[in-house]
Amino acid sequence: MTDTIYKPEGTETGAAPPARPAADRSGRVGPLGYGNGPVLAAGIMVGGAVLFAGWGLTQILTADESAANGPEAAAVAAEAQGSKEGTVTVTLPDKDGNGIADELEPPKPEPLPAVPPAREPDPKLTTVVYTIQPNDTLTKISGETGVPIGHLVEANKIQNPNLIYAGASLLIPPVG
Repeated sequence: MTDTIYKPEGTETGAAPPARPAADRSGRVGPLGYGNGPVLAAGIMVGGAVLFAGWGLTQILTADESAANGPEAAAVAAEAQGSKEGTVTVTLPDKDGNGIADELEPPKPEPLPAVPPAREPDPKLTTVVYTIQPNDTLTKISGETGVPIGHLVEANKIQNPNLIYAGASLLIPPVG
């Protein structure tokens, strides 16, 4: 099988193919096209490192020697500084001796008012348990205790007020 290749008109044999138009890379910077992001990130990291190193160096140069040598050296340093001109030492009052100046302590809560003593419950206001006797009725029990029949039925959840049993317990609510 034979294929025929046609050459477009106006092209010469052996000439180089036409050049492709250059791609528009005006929005991209750098050989990989990442823009300024990596450069900016590296600059921020270097700036942070320099700032941290400067802070650490400042801390080392301004460190108080008395803090490194313990409380005895701090007391000696405080006495030496007290003699320097322009240094003022202020001691705030501490009346309770807890090591915290009175002005810096949180306010103390006010004492609660005294609770009155508990009084004895009124016997008329307490619930009494009554044991039903033979031939008792709610009407008879109501008359003896002074509690209305409706209150007896409600307090004891009696479904049929005409039917109560001897020996059963009956709650007598307070009258009031």
